Amino acid sequence: MSKSSSSRRVGRRSFLASSSAAVLAGAVPVGRAARAAGSANERLALALIGCGGQGCHDMMAMLDAGGDGVTLAAVCDVDPRHMDMICDQVADRGMKPDRYEDFRGIIDRKDIDIVLVGTPDHWHAPPVLLACQAGKDVYVEKPLAHNIVEGRLMVAAARRYGRIVQVGQQQRSNPHFIEAMAYLRSGRPLGTILRTATYNLENESPDGIGNPPDSDPPPGVNYDRWLGPAPKRPFNPNRFHGRWRWFFDYAGGMMCDWNVHIQDLVHWGMGVDAPLSVYAVGGKRHLQDNRDTPDTMDVIYEYPGFIQVYQMCKWSRHGQYSHTYGTEFYGTDGLLFINRSGWEVRPEVKIEEIDDPDQPGSKKQATRPRTPEIRKQGSNTVLPHAANFLAAVRSRRPEDLNCEIEVGHRIATACHLGNIAMKLGRKIWWDRRREIIVTADGRPDEEANVHLGRTYRAGYELPEV
Repeated sequence: MSKSSSSRRVGRRSFLASSSAAVLAGAVPVGRAARAAGSANERLALALIGCGGQGCHDMMAMLDAGGDGVTLAAVCDVDPRHMDMICDQVADRGMKPDRYEDFRGIIDRKDIDIVLVGTPDHWHAPPVLLACQAGKDVYVEKPLAHNIVEGRLMVAAARRYGRIVQVGQQQRSNPHFIEAMAYLRSGRPLGTILRTATYNLENESPDGIGNPPDSDPPPGVNYDRWLGPAPKRPFNPNRFHGRWRWFFDYAGGMMCDWNVHIQDLVHWGMGVDAPLSVYAVGGKRHLQDNRDTPDTMDVIYEYPGFIQVYQMCKWSRHGQYSHTYGTEFYGTDGLLFINRSGWEVRPEVKIEEIDDPDQPGSKKQATRPRTPEIRKQGSNTVLPHAANFLAAVRSRRPEDLNCEIEVGHRIATACHLGNIAMKLGRKIWWDRRREIIVTADGRPDEEANVHLGRTYRAGYELPEV
């Protein structure tokens, strides 16, 4: 990672030059790219970067899915306690992974086949970019990137170096989600779908995550490295493990933490990958803690042929059908609801006149469902997603991935656009081909496009790959 004396913003011009160069370069496997394509029985060496809760969960799923064919060779975290936890968990499998505070030690190793990135969002891009360049395949948690520019650069790196990169949108590999999406795309079982909806509803106390004072980082933690590309801030417990997702410096709040999963089903089920326009309102209306992401938010997306609405609040759990989150597809003949507990179809009814047997010669109104009622149970696990990834690593077929990096980039982009529209307080239009925000008449919206990337702290600029 470069150590320049000043921070820089990745702008549209440098971004386009970078991605264009990647496309022109084509697929250039380097390092040990051929090894994973060899014998299906060859053991794959896995390294985990970011050893917190989700990283640990993903890593265990990878080991379970791979069986004797995968071993944990290395772990990396700025908090030694996280690495202790991982090493303890794999000790009974006969594994003793090497430990690193700086992920570049993992990138430099020629014997690592797969890098699993489970860091906070603001640290996704650098290890993914460098891992691809080093000829390693990657499993990276959702959302793909902290911002839209980073996401496109990550896609370009995967393409240039011919890597297998799966994004952790694990619902795309779970059986009941696959079944429901196949139902939606089997013709027109719900009639014409004109509206979709996603929502996250919670009921936190007004104190939320609280307002703890700034303090020293925990002993042994390299806090400067944890901040990385984000602005320099005093250490605060709420900006650290687990709660970093509620601060725009590191993440995108509920929009990027949760809606990235449930709106992904809209992209999948409706066969779309980008909105035409986005309008959002929201902010902190109830919670009195120190987060800076909203506790209340409504977003209206215009997609080709239908409208998508996202609703979020942190002060009421009263959602439709007694669910606190989910995805809905509204058709002229019925509604499909789905979340991790299962899916169901609620039919619209058709009112028609029929002969009244009690009064010969008279008619009466009757109702008839326009589509069959369906109720199916479901579950959620990372295991099938890990298995899908490992199979694609061995086959060298990125088209076999259930959430290939381009797919992950597109849904993350939609969520980032929702946050951008909220920050601006106005409607924005998205140019899918150029990946810029435009005005209603198609000119670049310079005020909005500032939000596509970020300013990087000196010493932690994006690596040039």
